Amino acid sequence: MSNKHVKSIIENVPSAWVPSFDSLIVKGDNAEIWDKDNKRYLDYVGGYAVLNTGHLNPRVVTKVEEQLKNYSHSCFAYAPHENAIKVAEELNIRYPIEEKTKTFLVNSGAESIENATKIARYYTKRKNIIAFKGGFHGRTYLTMGLTGKENPYKVGFGPFPEFIHHADYPNAYRDITDEMAIDSLNNILNKEVDINDVAAFIVEIQLGEGGYIPSSTNFLEELKNIATKNGILLIFDEVQTGFGRTGEMFGSNTVGVSPDIATLAKGIAGGFPLAAVVGKSEIMDSIHDAGIGSTFGASPISCAAALGVLEVFDKDDLLSHTKKQAEIMNESLIRLMNESPFIGDVRGYGTMIGVEIVEDQNSKKPGKELALKIIDDCKNNGLLLVNCGLDGNVIRFMGPLTTPLDQVNEALDIFNKSVINI
Repeated sequence: MSNKHVKSIIENVPSAWVPSFDSLIVKGDNAEIWDKDNKRYLDYVGGYAVLNTGHLNPRVVTKVEEQLKNYSHSCFAYAPHENAIKVAEELNIRYPIEEKTKTFLVNSGAESIENATKIARYYTKRKNIIAFKGGFHGRTYLTMGLTGKENPYKVGFGPFPEFIHHADYPNAYRDITDEMAIDSLNNILNKEVDINDVAAFIVEIQLGEGGYIPSSTNFLEELKNIATKNGILLIFDEVQTGFGRTGEMFGSNTVGVSPDIATLAKGIAGGFPLAAVVGKSEIMDSIHDAGIGSTFGASPISCAAALGVLEVFDKDDLLSHTKKQAEIMNESLIRLMNESPFIGDVRGYGTMIGVEIVEDQNSKKPGKELALKIIDDCKNNGLLLVNCGLDGNVIRFMGPLTTPLDQVNEALDIFNKSVINI
């Protein structure tokens, strides 16, 4: 990026929002983007796991163009439109909750989690929410409170809403077993709160910002058993695990465990702002009139895009392609782990893969600086990646599920060379 562009960014946006990537993006096509200097990159950030169907997917573009010929905005609260009804209907059919469901549409993942929590408290008439350490649920005050990662998301922004507690999240690589995580939860239920005043558990099926750490079916089943036994609602935060990222349509399909409420966003609309709360009808219908709402939620344009995304899954056999990608990626990255002393762990469901960088495999000491060095070298060679994790030492892959297999291999080649050349 020219000094002019750098100066323009610095002068016009808050310093905390200045991007680390030093080029202005001017074009995108599926898994590829080009900057102002016409340099090409493979985009394995994907708008932070948003572009599951890639940049400018033709099916999404067609749906949006068709909608723009008719009207651009209608607030669903007073002038409902067909696109929103179709999206809600599709999600009610597709999301694997064991009972009849209803769907409420908003704009972002944080909004969906805000509303899911609000609905859970209203339905149960209870106030406590239990989330998990390492979890990320958003940057609004309630979702910051739910987030179990202090730095950088919560530092200096308190106080946060009350009646939020954090249990341990299982992490096999760091020796936190499922049993230990459940013991941590039970300790809260037995000692820190009145179990009869807990409204909900909220959990990511696989941690996103917390380090791309998958939870097991056994852990989630036990979580559900405890919730069901005690009249507590189970909320799955599927903002990042939804829409094919885990190899199935939703993370819930992957682990075989069904929640009471699910929150969906990111990949739902191919880059257009949309999110959803899907929940059991009885729960969703409990809210009084005007208790939930959104001016821009259920945007006709975003809903059109979402219908395009669903069409990609249905007509292009995207899940099969995703599973092929996942197989290639895991095989390559595990082979690299066996060759490099700096890779401690390779993990994740589907193409939602995290690579934990360590100073050495024996000590498992987090290697944040090494991770950032790898990311920078990859960027210089045309591959965009970002880090995550409590120690910032996990490199995560979030490329489009529509990425051609030759480009998957190209991305892996760049990454492998960067790791080997540390």
